[in-house]
Amino acid sequence: MSTPEEIWTARLHAAVDDHPGALTFDVPSYVAAGRKRARRNRAAAVLATTAAVALVAAGAALTTGGTRTEPAQPAAPRLPSTRTLGSDTNGWVAVDTWQGGGEIYLLRPGEDARRLEVAGSAATTEACPAWSPDGTRLLFGRVSPTSDTSPIDAELVIVPVDQSGTTGTPTVIALDGFDVITGHDVHPCGIWAPDGRWVALAGDGEVWVVDTQTGTIRRLPDLRPSDLEWRPGTDELAIAGDMGPSRAARTLSTPVSVYSVATGELRHLGSVEAAHITWSPDGATLAYTGGETDPPDLWLVDGDGANERLLFAEAGGNLHGIGLVWSPTGDRIAYQRLAGGGERHEVVLVDVADKSETVIEAPEADGQLWYPFTVSWSPEGTTLLYAAWTEDDETLPGGVIAVSADDPSNVTVLTDAIDPVPNYDSHQWTPTQMWARRPG
Repeated sequence: MSTPEEIWTARLHAAVDDHPGALTFDVPSYVAAGRKRARRNRAAAVLATTAAVALVAAGAALTTGGTRTEPAQPAAPRLPSTRTLGSDTNGWVAVDTWQGGGEIYLLRPGEDARRLEVAGSAATTEACPAWSPDGTRLLFGRVSPTSDTSPIDAELVIVPVDQSGTTGTPTVIALDGFDVITGHDVHPCGIWAPDGRWVALAGDGEVWVVDTQTGTIRRLPDLRPSDLEWRPGTDELAIAGDMGPSRAARTLSTPVSVYSVATGELRHLGSVEAAHITWSPDGATLAYTGGETDPPDLWLVDGDGANERLLFAEAGGNLHGIGLVWSPTGDRIAYQRLAGGGERHEVVLVDVADKSETVIEAPEADGQLWYPFTVSWSPEGTTLLYAAWTEDDETLPGGVIAVSADDPSNVTVLTDAIDPVPNYDSHQWTPTQMWARRPG
């Protein structure tokens, strides 16, 4: 099981290997300096790799400082005062964190954050919460500790959660033989199909499709996707992108494949090639962007693979994010891009009808500017959910905020005491199902 430091070491070594003149680049020291925070370990990898390559090209030497002692983290996230948020269709937000080595918390405006308590989780780590379409069950991946040479002991867990946040008896599905691409997060991270029965996830060179009622598992070989998305109203799973053989590799576009649960067939969606995808809520249109070597353009294509057209050119680059996310109301697509230097990002909403864009700069709340790791939508489609960070590392490790899409000054801080979605870049599909629809 790879540690965050081992992951960064692999990526940095890969960068240096591409530029062998970097004789003075001290990877171990660089990794040690990045131990300050889990977030810096994660986000600085891309920044550090880019910086290393730039310095190598200039023939410069890179040196780093030492480590510092981390302040003690609170036992559980706290909740500041909040405003009234959204409509009654919104339920719990579930978020995974580094706290406790890998825990899941439930958040809701006006209530204290609480750790998800599920039988059998005391000696395991948990990640990648995803709500069922009806908002009554929470899916997550669970891993038991193993040695570096032992196979991953992975499970999918599905637990009922009522409106009070009380959990029921979990269903546990063992994932025998599950493995991950070298350097990526070891947790199995699933995304629900519209019928609330099937779940898809990615392993090392495979896509797994799991029947949550029977425990039957189908394994689709020769796939290393950067994105998975079920087509609304169907049993079809769209699969896009190639993450490469290790975390050091670039994410590339591939032909978009569509898998049908009913027929078991896997076909290409016309001639479309993409790395990041999102379906319109009626399932009629797919929006997509390319991989790291493609122009940053936003495209649309009909559900049958016909009528490819450009929606927005030069959408911008990013270091964080989960690609495109179509709003549940169908009128807008959200994504994030670099802005203001460093790893700061802003959110862009593109109007599908008139192609106009609305830029949401870093929202301000509790005296802090909040920058997104990931952005997704509330179930009713009026509010954006940020798993975010601030620049005040001494007091706030990060948190989760809700931002009105039409009035970005209306910000609700759900929690400001966790480092959220620590491994979203290993499975960018899961954060789209963090916010539950209120049952009933």
